[in-house]
Amino acid sequence: MIDFITKHFNFIVYFFELIAFITGVILFKKHKSKATKIFIFFLAYIVFVEFVGCILTYLKANAIVQFVRQLGVTTRLWYNVFWLFGSVVLILFYYYNLFKIKMFKTMIKYISLLYVLIFTIHVVFNYDAFFNAHHTFYFILDASIIFICVTLFCLELLKSDDLLNISKSFSVYATFGLFLWWLVTTPIIFYESYNTTADWDFANLKRRVFLFANIFMYTCFVLGLIASKPQKN
Repeated sequence: MIDFITKHFNFIVYFFELIAFITGVILFKKHKSKATKIFIFFLAYIVFVEFVGCILTYLKANAIVQFVRQLGVTTRLWYNVFWLFGSVVLILFYYYNLFKIKMFKTMIKYISLLYVLIFTIHVVFNYDAFFNAHHTFYFILDASIIFICVTLFCLELLKSDDLLNISKSFSVYATFGLFLWWLVTTPIIFYESYNTTADWDFANLKRRVFLFANIFMYTCFVLGLIASKPQKN
C-alpha cells in the first residue's frame, strides 16, 4: 500500500486538490463572506497550476517545454514560482480580507509589499539558482509569512465572538490546514540535498510526508466548506 501511494503520489494529490475545488464550486453561493470566496478562487488557482504542471511533466515533447529548454532552463523547478510566490500572495490577500481589526489589515498590507520586494530581489540576484534548483530561502520565507498570518488570526479569534462557534468558521479549518502543512513540510526542505536518485529512501520519505500533509490540508478545506456556517462581510 505504501509503495502504491508513493509511486502514484502526484495523482493522489491531484485527486484531493480537485475534490477541494469542486466542493468550493458547489458551495460557492452558500458562502457570503468575500474572504471565503477568495479562498475558493485560490483553490481554482491551485487546480490551474497543477494542470499546467501536468503538461510540463507528462507532455515533455510539446512546443512550450521545448521553447523553455532552448532558453537554457533544463529543469521544471522554475515552475515553483507559481507555488512559492503566487500561492502565498493569494493567501495574504485572503487574510487581508478576512481580518476585521484594522491594525492587522495594515500589517498584512505591509508584509505583502515587503514579501514581494524580498522575493523579487532574491530572484534577480539568484537567477540561475531559482530556475534550476530548489532554494531553502524561499520555503523559510513563505513559512514565516504563513506563521505570521496564523498568529494574527489566532489573536483576532481570541478577541471575537467566533471563538464561541469555532466549529462553524471556515477560516479556522483553512488556517489549521495551512498551518499544519507548513509546519510538517518545512523541516524536510532542509535536507533537500538528499533528494536524489542516490538516496531513494529519503526521496520516498519526502513524497510520503508531502502526500499525507496534502491529504490532511485539503481534507480540512473540504470539511470547512461543508461544515462552516456562511458568514456575511
